[in-house]
Amino acid sequence: MRLTLLGTGSADGWPNPWCECASCAWARAHEPRGQTAVLVDDRLLIDFGPDVPRAASRFGVSLAGLRHVLVGHAHPDHLGPEALMWRSWSTVADRPLDVVAPPAALEVCRAFLRRWEGTEPGGDGSPLRLLPAVAGDHLELAGPAGPGYLVRPVAARHGDDSIGPAVLYDVTAPDGARLLYGCDTAVPLPPATLAALAGRAFDVVLLEENNGDRPGFGEHLDLPDFAELVAELRALGAVVPSTRVLAVHLSHRNPPGGELTSRLARVGAEAPPDGSVLEIPPGGGRRPAGGTAPGDTGVSGTEAGGTAAPRRVLITGGTRSGKSAQAEDWLRAEPEVVYVATGWAPDGSDPEWAARVAAHRERRPARWHTLETQELEPLLRSPGPALLVDSVSLWVAARLDDPDFGTAVDRLVAAWRAARRRVVAVTDEVGSGAVAPTAAGRRFADRLGQVNARLAAESDEVWLAVAGLATRLRPA
Repeated sequence: MRLTLLGTGSADGWPNPWCECASCAWARAHEPRGQTAVLVDDRLLIDFGPDVPRAASRFGVSLAGLRHVLVGHAHPDHLGPEALMWRSWSTVADRPLDVVAPPAALEVCRAFLRRWEGTEPGGDGSPLRLLPAVAGDHLELAGPAGPGYLVRPVAARHGDDSIGPAVLYDVTAPDGARLLYGCDTAVPLPPATLAALAGRAFDVVLLEENNGDRPGFGEHLDLPDFAELVAELRALGAVVPSTRVLAVHLSHRNPPGGELTSRLARVGAEAPPDGSVLEIPPGGGRRPAGGTAPGDTGVSGTEAGGTAAPRRVLITGGTRSGKSAQAEDWLRAEPEVVYVATGWAPDGSDPEWAARVAAHRERRPARWHTLETQELEPLLRSPGPALLVDSVSLWVAARLDDPDFGTAVDRLVAAWRAARRRVVAVTDEVGSGAVAPTAAGRRFADRLGQVNARLAAESDEVWLAVAGLATRLRPA
């Protein structure tokens, strides 16, 4: 299966042509993206907004060989029926073309062509074949000779019947490669959709990620939603270790440049630019013996492109730097996470501490399991789901007056070095503030600084959080 990404942006593109925000300024200078559409093997096109024909011309791609068009819903960035009229002015006007779309989108095509061409699409003599895409149905789109594409529409969570009902597409190519096109949708996905995707072990998954760090715009995914949906698909066996996960339908609600690349890589996803051509080998996302059963994730952790995710990650930062949120983002796409809280549980005596704990709990995905303990060594040394330790600072504080502190640190560092599972730990950066006015405060800073340095020396990656942003310290 060969994919040509004719567009990877949102309805307004990225940048929005009228916008002067920092994200748009970066995209305008470095990596503009048009409306999302993907061409498969030069024969099947998924989504057909008004940007798409001109994008094909810009990238030197001919649409003359196109035989099938899939449309997810009738929003105008997904369906530009005028392109069907432009095709009728070309040398391939008489060649057959399937248009597969939900009923409301097909009616948009009919109304446009009746108005502007005076023709009845799909009628006698028409090269167009209009096929309804209904969740739960299977469509076989014939090839020129031999097998064609098997298309399974599944229900999206986007809009109402006036634009669809909107669907996502599960496509099997003639060579057996499997693709999931998840654009547009919000979460949670309908139960019937999750059931239909279970065990599919896709070779490539394209998921919309419109809302970035600014949730609440329409029925779309933001960065946390995107990561949690990837985790759910992993748990179902729809995404397996070799699946390529691509973020599409990207807008200026996302952070610019390398920041988005880094955050997507943490969940095993990537965002190739418009015009990218990707070769997806058939069966690359499946295991030999009949695929992957739901719940068999093959995790823990691959990054974009199939590289191994770092096993030991240390995130340091000052108070309110965003370090805990950064750590949570690292593991949000894991199907299962044990959140290790090393602090004391609120007992009502400190309202401010209780509010902090409540805020942390509210941010965590519901599927995460919380464990309140100071005993980190056995957790690190035993296999199991990913660990998020928050925080090393509180672990040190609890042992500040321990006469065997050095021995405890030695054991912790040895367990960190030998970690049997993926682990992300949060700690406080104590080297940037004023010297503490008390002996206890100075002793805490000294000891935490020593522990941080030793853990950092044994970490695959070390990050510094400042003002809600993260900078990688190791590897440089």
